[in-house]
Order: sequence, then C-alpha cells, then structure tokens
Amino acid sequence: MNQVRKKFSKTLYDKSDKKAKDVIRTYLQRKGHTLKKSEEKFSCDIEGEEHGWEVEIKYSWKGDWPSSWEDVRIPYRKNRLLKQKGEENITFYVLNSECKQAWEITGEVVAAADQVEVPNRFVPEGELFFSILVSNATKIFLDI
Repeated sequence: MNQVRKKFSKTLYDKSDKKAKDVIRTYLQRKGHTLKKSEEKFSCDIEGEEHGWEVEIKYSWKGDWPSSWEDVRIPYRKNRLLKQKGEENITFYVLNSECKQAWEITGEVVAAADQVEVPNRFVPEGELFFSILVSNATKIFLDI
C-alpha cells in the first residue's frame, strides 16, 4: 500500500525545527544527557551516543492540553525512525505552540500504538498517524 503523507514544507520546517530542537536539547542537557552536535542528516532530530530524540510542535495545541483530546498523534511516516534506531533507542516529544509543555513518548509506546487515518488541513484523506493515548505518555513542563 502506498502511504499518503504530508508534502514537505520548507516554510513550516524553518518556522519550527530549530525552535523545537533548541528547547528539547536544553531540556535533555539539564537532565544529564550528552548530545552530539546538531546536524541535518534525515535521522532523529537530536542524537546522543546511542539514543535519538524526535521533536515536533503541534501548533493547534495552545496553552494546556485540551481534556477532550484523548490521544497524541505522531505521523506514521516516523515509523522509519523506529526501524532505523530501534524502538528502545528513540523518544518522541510533541510540544505545544508556545514550547512550554510537551508530551514525552517512548519509542516502544509509539510502536505499539494503533495507526489511524486522520484527515487534516495538509492531507484531507489517507494519512496515517500513531494514536497514543495520553495515559501512555508523560506530560512535561518546559520552563526554559
């Protein structure tokens, strides 16, 4: 089956990539992680010796997580990172638009999650997402 996916947007990438990486790099370093120099190599956004971290900003999430949102969605196209790194060697972060809160989700949780089709403004039909129940994720606060 050919997977439908959002087309790459350089504008969106330029708006969010560095900001999200900088916030999570600072958070990880404060937690004692040693990180490799930042470079774009189409792998995880942030690399350590054996572990990788993938980050994204969910711009529709403003302020606190809405109680009506029961799941966190990660694009299924990120499955390539699970295969590349190994699900035990990757952690995903989904940040709110202000980069003050994030969901921290292990690769094992993402790999075990259901895949659901979610129509959205970028892809009206056919794009799959991992659907992670918020009870399987850890919300963190980023006062960086």
